[in-house]
Amino acid sequence: MYIYMKPLRLLCAVLFIQISVFSAVSAIQNLDSYSCDSPIYCDGPLLQTVQLARIFTDSKTFVDMPTKKSEYKVLESFENFGGTNATQEQVRQFLEENFLPAGSEVKPLKNTSISELTWINKVSNPKYQGWVRHLNQAWGNLTFTFDYSVLCGDCITSTLPVSRPFVVPGGRFREFYYWDSFFVIQGLLLSNQDELAKNMIENFFDFVKKYGFIPNGARIYYLNRSQPPFLTHMVQVYYEKTGDRDFMVKALPVLDQEYAHWIANASIQVKDPKTFKTYTLNHYVTSNTAPRPESYVEDFNTVNNGTSFSNEEKHQIYADIAAGAETGWDYSSRWTKEKVPSMNQTTSYEMLRTINTANVIPIDLNSLLWHTESKLSEWHKIFKSRSKAAKAKSKYYSRQAKKRLAAIENLMWNEQNQSFYDFNLTSTSQNIEFTPANLFPVWVGALPDKIAENKKTLAKIFDETEKALLKYPGILTTSYYNTTMQWDWPNGWPPLTYIAIQSMLRIENYLNNNEDNDNSQVSGANNSTWTTSRGTSFKELARVLAERYIASAYCGWVNTGGSVPGVLEKLNETVTDNGHMFEKFDVNTIGLSGSQGEYVSQTGFGWTNGIALWIFNQWPDFVAPDCTKVITYDF
Repeated sequence: MYIYMKPLRLLCAVLFIQISVFSAVSAIQNLDSYSCDSPIYCDGPLLQTVQLARIFTDSKTFVDMPTKKSEYKVLESFENFGGTNATQEQVRQFLEENFLPAGSEVKPLKNTSISELTWINKVSNPKYQGWVRHLNQAWGNLTFTFDYSVLCGDCITSTLPVSRPFVVPGGRFREFYYWDSFFVIQGLLLSNQDELAKNMIENFFDFVKKYGFIPNGARIYYLNRSQPPFLTHMVQVYYEKTGDRDFMVKALPVLDQEYAHWIANASIQVKDPKTFKTYTLNHYVTSNTAPRPESYVEDFNTVNNGTSFSNEEKHQIYADIAAGAETGWDYSSRWTKEKVPSMNQTTSYEMLRTINTANVIPIDLNSLLWHTESKLSEWHKIFKSRSKAAKAKSKYYSRQAKKRLAAIENLMWNEQNQSFYDFNLTSTSQNIEFTPANLFPVWVGALPDKIAENKKTLAKIFDETEKALLKYPGILTTSYYNTTMQWDWPNGWPPLTYIAIQSMLRIENYLNNNEDNDNSQVSGANNSTWTTSRGTSFKELARVLAERYIASAYCGWVNTGGSVPGVLEKLNETVTDNGHMFEKFDVNTIGLSGSQGEYVSQTGFGWTNGIALWIFNQWPDFVAPDCTKVITYDF
């Protein structure tokens, strides 16, 4: 049971109610209008003709190719080659004559200097220490700039220009991405690459100032969606490392503006089916009505091959597919009505025909926005305390956080299972499914009082997570469903592992080490050390998951040619590669890359590297395994 508030209507409502304390919302209306409107890289006859000709196995290749000529001449050439009636060979020739190779304007940053890690000697195992040195130096291979000097004066590109260097994920991802960058920045700060971390954050500031929000990634075809809002977390970890107050003063209006985007364009009113009280939460939603340019063939086939959808149904599927990409979990059973592939399914994208993204209220998204509200309330008092407007904003954000926490408690907390879940608008009930997203409230601290004050309840929050870790020998599975989509079993993902580990450490600290809480005043308190229902300490749970992650990444690297001079020889001299860091892992076997989804598993890899550095900084005593044997870490 819900009422969908259209973005424009909601924006007007927010402006009317909050204009005195929240001027950032009005700033959205003053921005120039930006959208994916290129006749080459966005929806239109040229894009459709080129993509459906299947010149490239990856749809992203074409839209990452800058032109050799002006837009006008490229369009003229397209018509000369037959336009929408062009044969595959004519399309191939058209591309050769009018476009440069994909990523030609993305250049490695020159003259980079990466110093030795100040904490490297804490890593006691020689093999791991050599690998950590390699990971630190690998930032030089992933740091790029946009260099348009290789293009003609009126040539065009799909990149969204920025003036500072950035770190890319790797592989097919030739540009930087929103939520990936938080985990990269965490690693950069541990590598004392503070200036590069700041450059990345300020690139995002520039995006917010220009577009009103942070696009999914730095390409024009990403302008119809964002990604999980991690900007506040980026600012927080940078400030905690540097103590730069001037940076915080600069950050606040940008954070205000990005928050306003989410409130104006992604808010939805949800009625509690038990009490009929209405709450305002957020979901992922887009107005997209066409295939994503970078995944054109996959989306086109999803909607059109062997289907009988009406135009209205097609548009809704396209919108939900784009919103599914906005979640960062593209794609997952979290967003689909069906959880099991049909017996006749031949490709993973067929699962997306039941996609329902906009009707899912994600627990992770709302936890992130609660964190933003809480931090902005705190920061407006600290960094602009003399301003009456800042005090008003602080109170506003405090109220927003309080209201959101009440909504999370009443709609998304399950007392019987001692867990948070997504709320489904289609079924007007919770999605009772294990995913690591359920841990986000613990990670950010979005715990309602009745939960936070009951240690017996808190101690049970990780019971399902522990079961998942007992079920498979690798890192935490993304779900229990084998849908053939990449954000499901058997894949485990680095960012979710990071959040799970930090959540475990947070609960350990709160339950067993928090001197500010008198056990005698807490419901369910006793004099024992708090553990999971199976008796595992949260510290041990975190350590085992961390050790599995490190072994998964390390053995993946070793098995693909990684070596450390004088310490670790190549396992197989016939392997020409020098080791790969995978974007995701198979939870069934430590050391195997993840699989499935709409593109092959990528290497590089920004967030994998950053999280590995963070883990080693926490647990420098890990011992490297023998990657030729079956590896297990139990608790």
